[in-house]
Amino acid sequence: MEREAVAAPEFSSRSNLVGKMLAFFKERKYEDGERLPSERALSERFNVSRNALREALSTLSALRVVEARPNSGIYLRRISTDSSFETIVLLSEMGATPTPQDVQETLEARWPLEMRAVHLACERREEEDLQNIETVLAETRLVLAERGNIFQLDTEFHLAIIRSTHNDVMVRLLNSFYRMSESRRFALFSDAKRGAESAIQHERIYEAIRKRDIAAASSLMDAHMGRAKLYWREILGDPSATPTKRRSKN
Repeated sequence: MEREAVAAPEFSSRSNLVGKMLAFFKERKYEDGERLPSERALSERFNVSRNALREALSTLSALRVVEARPNSGIYLRRISTDSSFETIVLLSEMGATPTPQDVQETLEARWPLEMRAVHLACERREEEDLQNIETVLAETRLVLAERGNIFQLDTEFHLAIIRSTHNDVMVRLLNSFYRMSESRRFALFSDAKRGAESAIQHERIYEAIRKRDIAAASSLMDAHMGRAKLYWREILGDPSATPTKRRSKN
């Protein structure tokens, strides 16, 4: 038990350092394949020991974010092609904010999975599944009545539908999408009106699932995802509108 009590803060500290390093790489606009500062420079930058820095670099290396080249140095890898989707999820949980492109591409990948999920939910849902969805909807109404943020309940609603498929792989896969966009979703639902509109759509989707109306549920989910795309465009804007400026090497 004592080991577990010590390990938790160590892991938290390492994750915190990893998050700071990722933010630093982003702030300085390091490019794929570019050489990063030395271990000594990085340890001084973050005011940590060399051992602590090496542990953080080891984590980033395991996640295929950086690579150490013998007698050369530490280099930033091409995350978009050299790493897995789970890596992006883990990095977001360690403090790396998903880019607008990440969010938009995630929505594109999630869309057909949500459509398939609602179809299967209509076929396979049980009374307990319906009760779980009803509970989420009831809690959503309470939060909205106080003009609160429903980002967590929005996630719970979609996951409740996905669990109704009784497909564990689909649950794990879509859960990863929601974990990745958690911070962005908080911003998305900070607008109470947007949350209220989404909640109305949730109620209609639920009714279609309850009636096992596959056609209606699929149509409603497709429209729901389409509106989500518009919502994201509102808060993210066009990522190509602002060109990326290369940082000065001085």
